Amino acid sequence: MLDWRTLAAIAAGGGFGSVLRYLVGFTITQRFGPGFPWGTFVINVTGSLAIGMVAELSATRALGMSPLVRIFLMVGVLGGYTTFSAFSLDLVTLAGDRAAGLALLYGFGSLAFGFVAAFAGVALVRSLQP
Repeated sequence: MLDWRTLAAIAAGGGFGSVLRYLVGFTITQRFGPGFPWGTFVINVTGSLAIGMVAELSATRALGMSPLVRIFLMVGVLGGYTTFSAFSLDLVTLAGDRAAGLALLYGFGSLAFGFVAAFAGVALVRSLQP
């Protein structure tokens, strides 16, 4: 349902997740240096772990999590923290639905097209620079 409480939960969670992403990325980069994107790597892995945990806890109703809390955590906090977590959960869901081929296609396709799109975006902006 799309109402003001849902949008407020997403906005609040997104703000928190974005700040958390910055702090984790900054801390990891300060600690290990900028040679390899360890900050992004850690964010993607921890975000994927977190979204799997929240999805399972809300699906099994282990904590009695309301739909609003689920949206706050999954769409808001983890959406602000990393969208890679949603990608990872999509892969798990597809694979769990016995659609391994579709999961592989989605996974490799997202990585390949994402890489090409990012490369194209950089190339486009560079081509427009004087």
